[in-house]
Amino acid sequence: MPELKLIQDLKTAQSLWEKLSPQESLYDLWDVRFCFYKTNPQPLFFYTFYEQEEPVALLPLQYHQEKNYLEFLAESFIEGNKPFFKPGYEYLLPKFFALDFPHPVRIYDLEPISDFIHQMPLEDYIYYYDLTGITDFNDYLLKAFPKRQRRHNFKRVFQLLEKEHQVEFVYDDFSNLGKLMNLSVRNFKNESYLKSKEEQQPFFDLIKLPLDWKMVSVFVDGRDLAHSLSVVYKNVYYYLIAGSDTSEFKEVFKNLTKANMELAIKAKVKIFDCSLGDCNWKKYWHLSTRPQYMFEKNV
Repeated sequence: MPELKLIQDLKTAQSLWEKLSPQESLYDLWDVRFCFYKTNPQPLFFYTFYEQEEPVALLPLQYHQEKNYLEFLAESFIEGNKPFFKPGYEYLLPKFFALDFPHPVRIYDLEPISDFIHQMPLEDYIYYYDLTGITDFNDYLLKAFPKRQRRHNFKRVFQLLEKEHQVEFVYDDFSNLGKLMNLSVRNFKNESYLKSKEEQQPFFDLIKLPLDWKMVSVFVDGRDLAHSLSVVYKNVYYYLIAGSDTSEFKEVFKNLTKANMELAIKAKVKIFDCSLGDCNWKKYWHLSTRPQYMFEKNV
């Protein structure tokens, strides 16, 4: 029977993560997680099963000292959390969640990797669109809006702004990242996840990683009114963060999203990932959903 050990030093934790992570998604990458962890480091609680001194399963947690509970590593902003397993050791998953933890546990944004997790309380949904067979934006419209009138009404939103105003798209000017942050704070105020320098810094660190980053800025009549940061990783286009000033032109955010979807189509990825929560716009785009679950346990 595999032996459980608790690992709490950073160097060993990184080694375990990199050995057992499948690196299937952006959030499986240690370097991505570490951008968020290092701005607000917390004590590590990496629960690891070993078979004859070889690590075979990992539940990577951290202790949030202010809130007094264990959570997944770099929980803030990041989704798609899941334990990691060497192939053949997935049967250990229930044992992780049955552990006698020393603190309350709050693990959110759990991927439905097994029937066991499917039985946990539903937290929310990740919204995405499968671009298989889509060669341009018109293909998307035909597939997402089979009814001609609804498709026409959706398409008209973009045509109106471009017909009545000068709309310009600027790509990969990462100096606009700060402006994106400011727009998010302006729109969401205290609910924004970018309201503090500590919350903003990880994104400035992320764009230094050798990944395929995309930045889109939308100018209307010479004014920059919308910005987004995205990244392509393993056949997925992650539409990560966006900010826009829709006080005068409500359509500008839709134009920003359209530009990102067109980039995703051009990159020939399979999935256009719009992350967690509807945020009052994703259902409008007829996106598909994937559930995320949560695990809570008190001591």
